[in-house]
Amino acid sequence: MANIDNPNGFQLISSLYGHSELVQGNVYKAAAVLNIARGDAVIEDGATAGKVDLAVAASGLLLGVSNDILSLTAAQALVGAPILFYPALPGNVFEGQCEGTYALTYRYNACDIIGATGVMEVDENASSTTVIYVIGEDPNTEIGANSRVQFIVMKSSFYPVLAD
Repeated sequence: MANIDNPNGFQLISSLYGHSELVQGNVYKAAAVLNIARGDAVIEDGATAGKVDLAVAASGLLLGVSNDILSLTAAQALVGAPILFYPALPGNVFEGQCEGTYALTYRYNACDIIGATGVMEVDENASSTTVIYVIGEDPNTEIGANSRVQFIVMKSSFYPVLAD
């Protein structure tokens, strides 16, 4: 049976620490609308030090994965808002859907993320930023199109030892 195409971001599925604490950050955008969905990868804002922003495919370091839903107008974003996220720690294992066709040869390989708010996916065959590292497959997935895989964050701004 084929996998359903249902990109819905990333979920924390386990932690080698026994549990994972949520971390509170703050978002702030200078006169820009900001939308972050639960399961979106987040980064440190490049324009405003100490603030959180939505990750994109070209992001070189990940801060974590959002556990909150934010929808801010430009005026609200100027004020800022708190956001809870799971930090990009080496012991936190996340799961996400592959953007293309997954093969077992992608296991134990570094790759990228892709997508937009609410529909982030693992870009299993891309290796320009290599921010995540695939460590396995969801046991309930079929190998092929839209497979769900388990991964760790390989390049983290939260845990600088993992930064390039």
